[in-house]
Amino acid sequence: MINEILTFLSKQISEGKPAALVTVTGTTGSSPATPGQMIAVLPDGSACGTIGGGASEAYVIEKSIEAIKNSEKVFSLSIDHAEKGMVCGGSMEVFGNILGNFTGLCIFGGGHIAQSLALLAEKTGFFVTVVEDRPGFECEFNSVKYIVCNPDDYEKSDPAINSGFAVICTRGHSTDDKALRYCLTKKFRYIGMIGSKSKVAELFAKLKDEGISQEALDRVYAPIGLDIANSVPAEIAAAILAEILLVKNNGTLKHKKNT
Repeated sequence: MINEILTFLSKQISEGKPAALVTVTGTTGSSPATPGQMIAVLPDGSACGTIGGGASEAYVIEKSIEAIKNSEKVFSLSIDHAEKGMVCGGSMEVFGNILGNFTGLCIFGGGHIAQSLALLAEKTGFFVTVVEDRPGFECEFNSVKYIVCNPDDYEKSDPAINSGFAVICTRGHSTDDKALRYCLTKKFRYIGMIGSKSKVAELFAKLKDEGISQEALDRVYAPIGLDIANSVPAEIAAAILAEILLVKNNGTLKHKKNT
């Protein structure tokens, strides 16, 4: 069973999904679990393994989901089986580790800037997903998740489901438009879109005419990135990542030497 749980966890983590690994650390009295039993829990409540079943296990799954959503790293619980409606009596102690990467970055587009950004972001600890509607760019993204998806299918396939940050740098205005519409429906901590001020203003005006609020558009960092780069794709990527890290780490725009 342990091998099955670890295989389950490895698959989820490799796909950028956080998971809780909960271990029974002790029991008293009559308990359906024994020390060392484990269960792995995903954000949607699906699980692998068992810690005795019943209401107590359901409670652990519920608390695991909460811990994942709250970005906790560890948690512990003392569970009285009788309080959970179980007739066996007794109690158990459990300890949970939250595993996996909470910092998912979804890049819409597979061009030169996306290629540089994916490499930099991965090295700084992001789980990177690249979304392109054209096959053939996979070879440029060997170590990140690459999804071929038509922009009209974003809502159905939900390619950024495990991401908290999004960058839009597709091959054209229409594909940027569709990616932005999709991103505005999600609770990203950061949405950035490449483009000139005139392009951004034109697209925002169009979206406002369609009923999208100014508050929603204010979430978007566009034009994207800090004002530190020239036109070299790698420098633009570095400027974008710097802006993302500024948001992610609640940073400030000042030199360290002046602090």
